[in-house]
Amino acid sequence: MNLLAPAALALGALAIPLIVLYMLRSRRQRLEVSSVLLWQRADESVTSAVPWRRLELSPLLLLQLIVLALLVFALARPFFSQESLLGPHTVFVVDSSGSMAAAGRFERAIERATQISADVSDGNLVSVVEAGPRAAVVATFLRTEEAVQRALSSIEVTGGAADLDGAIRLGRSLATPDRPTNLVLLSDGSSSPLPTEPVVGADHVRFSDTADNLSISGFSVEPSAEGVVRLFVNVTNHTGLAADVELRLLVNGLPSGTIEMSVLPLSDAARTVPVDAGAGDLVVVERVGEPDGLALDDRASLVVVGGTERTVGVVGQGSPFLDVLVEIAPGFVGGDPGGSDVLIVDGGPLPEIDRPTWLIRPETPPPGVEFNEIATGLAATFQSPGEPILDAVDLSGLVVAEAQVAEPFSWLPIVRAGEVPLVLLGEVNGHRVAYFTFDITRSNLPVQVGFPIMGTRILEWLGGASAGATDTAPAGTPIAIAPPVGATTEVTRDDVVVAELQDSVLSFDDTGTPGVYRVSYVTDETRVPGPVAVRSFDRQESVAGSRDIAVAMSESVASGDGSIVREWAPSVVAATLAIVLFEWWFAHRRRRPRPVEVEA
Repeated sequence: MNLLAPAALALGALAIPLIVLYMLRSRRQRLEVSSVLLWQRADESVTSAVPWRRLELSPLLLLQLIVLALLVFALARPFFSQESLLGPHTVFVVDSSGSMAAAGRFERAIERATQISADVSDGNLVSVVEAGPRAAVVATFLRTEEAVQRALSSIEVTGGAADLDGAIRLGRSLATPDRPTNLVLLSDGSSSPLPTEPVVGADHVRFSDTADNLSISGFSVEPSAEGVVRLFVNVTNHTGLAADVELRLLVNGLPSGTIEMSVLPLSDAARTVPVDAGAGDLVVVERVGEPDGLALDDRASLVVVGGTERTVGVVGQGSPFLDVLVEIAPGFVGGDPGGSDVLIVDGGPLPEIDRPTWLIRPETPPPGVEFNEIATGLAATFQSPGEPILDAVDLSGLVVAEAQVAEPFSWLPIVRAGEVPLVLLGEVNGHRVAYFTFDITRSNLPVQVGFPIMGTRILEWLGGASAGATDTAPAGTPIAIAPPVGATTEVTRDDVVVAELQDSVLSFDDTGTPGVYRVSYVTDETRVPGPVAVRSFDRQESVAGSRDIAVAMSESVASGDGSIVREWAPSVVAATLAIVLFEWWFAHRRRRPRPVEVEA
């Protein structure tokens, strides 16, 4: 134990005048009496001529000395240091992956973070980062326990894998030069090591509770050759005991039968059954019975593929690369350029833009773009980060023989070679337009691995995904959207509206909860269906593995002590008040008169 203000101990000298007051004789009150004969036999003369008397310890004096000592001790501010994960600036990295839903891990992580943040203050700030499928900063530099609790309660467990590495980078980006920053990783450790371990300047609070779990690890429906829709379902047993499983089928929310199967320990079991469903129907399979250790993987859903496809017409010189792209793009088929839903202009004169159009090096630029020269021998040096069209597309090896040096005034360049735009997105006459300033046949773009992905996404951005096309991916994967000008994008999950976005938003990222997401483009007069996306529970998270993340404390964080100073003063003051109340009661208690015995 130490003192923050040891000089206050000098106030203990106040005990001297207190003792002196008890040694002074009280001034006698002058009274007249009839006789003093009764006092003559007293052994000691009763007089007030001498002002001092011998000090006698009384209960009241002892209590007052104790009170004084406690007050002096409180003013000296005694304290002790308690080890804590909370430092001058602590960043909570909260894992919200699917495996954290196992056996209540996520709830315990939130509870532990709440306990650690009990000492948050102006001197010990807290920030919160979510490590979900897409890492995100939830709140920064919080100073009150209530604010930290609100930030933690806003995080929900998802059905995808955690981007722990991205979350750690986000947490480190919150560091400030005026105070050390440490990370507290509240996670089960994920299933594989991080790119860089040990994680410097961090502490790992591990959650590894497990419980028996059975998961729906595979689910699909496809029309068979005889015209019957067949459903395939796979169940994985993650326990060491055999289990009997009953599954319930729902089509558009209505019961459509059950499936029963037995699954051996640590094995899979699969069944294929016919289901009464058609194109566009929502099919759900869910496990019946007592809930197991991970409820999120006991349900799966999808939409039966089918519906109207959009047509794509090609004018200009054309190329086999574009023909193959149109053939493989889901939801799109080749058609007559005169009446197609989407038009591709491969060179030649610039036509009238009367529909969504993909321009590939036309003779004249579209409205809003100017160019006066041609650049040769170009290599891609920039692609817009976060652009859905380029997600998982690597164009670092793109080389272009020549390109128009365009000056876009209201267009968005998403790929550049230095300062020369190569791919731009814009709008003409109320229609979306993608503009390539180079001829794809005079580049290596068609042989790039990402060309089919990029081309398909450009078609989806221009014309929107067809009603029958379904994008299936793990939970947390963004959904690319292409709203018409002036329309509001409405997103529903399992027929419940979860978001309304403006037309400037080109992707919907809040897809951590498994389910079927339907997009609609709404104006004052119309509602146009957009893409349908299925986001499923990541089967790797069903394993619910846990491991320790290697961490190391940095020197700057160590210099912050990593401890909390707790003062004794409140407890001392409380004890002092209790003694004062006891003293008051002791001094003012009523004395009962003693009975007097009289001899007969």
